[in-house]
Amino acid sequence: MTMGDELLLLAVGAGRRHPRIRSESRLRIALSAAELAELCLAGRIAFSTRRIEILDPAPVEDRRLNNVLLGLGRTVPPPSLHDWLRLTPRSLITEYFSRLEDQKALRSRRRRDAGGRTRHDILSVDLTRRCGVLDRLDAVARSGPGTPPAEPHDVALAVLVRVADIAPAVYPGVRGAAARRRLAARTATGSALLASTQAAAPFGEGDAGAPVAQTFLPAGQLANELANLYADVTTGDQGLAHYLDSGGWSDGGSGSHHD
Repeated sequence: MTMGDELLLLAVGAGRRHPRIRSESRLRIALSAAELAELCLAGRIAFSTRRIEILDPAPVEDRRLNNVLLGLGRTVPPPSLHDWLRLTPRSLITEYFSRLEDQKALRSRRRRDAGGRTRHDILSVDLTRRCGVLDRLDAVARSGPGTPPAEPHDVALAVLVRVADIAPAVYPGVRGAAARRRLAARTATGSALLASTQAAAPFGEGDAGAPVAQTFLPAGQLANELANLYADVTTGDQGLAHYLDSGGWSDGGSGSHHD
């Protein structure tokens, strides 16, 4: 699974009789940020203050990520991080939902409501696969002095979980409060946001103007940009709460739309 697949799987609260997606209004843009984070980890892109820079156009394994890389390369002028995330397609949650269905990570039932809109009833989630992702997220939340450093991929995932408000689906209720606080503390510190990786590279000047490879993942830049977008109710389409008119997600048949 890609980071986006993992993020959506975590967003499906599995501690209920009928699973539902948490924080839909934020998830779409967080999925787009996950794609950028993964391409950055693969050494294909880097962020500057003004634009997303293509470092290496070579294909990656996942077709969806390849399409994102091609889209970045075709955009003229090169897009800024803010604009790329702001213009995330409305259909992105649906695309990732279908990916998880194809991978048999979840099962759903599609139906039409009284208004003729398509609704998705989530029937089941692959708990074994979800718990595997959760174990890696726990490793980030519990990381610190005396523990092995968390993988950069997992740090980026943890940052997105926090900023997109998915943590209550991962660590629900009163029992999960301590874990939510640990995750927030670890992903808000410089040591977590500057997780090292040889693959990622910030934009800098080297020979002939080529980007200089560094050893950090700019998860902090993604987190800040997401926070700004979530706080801005004028980012288009009458605010983030209205980005999901293409379909609804219900809790196994209640017929309600969950925000």
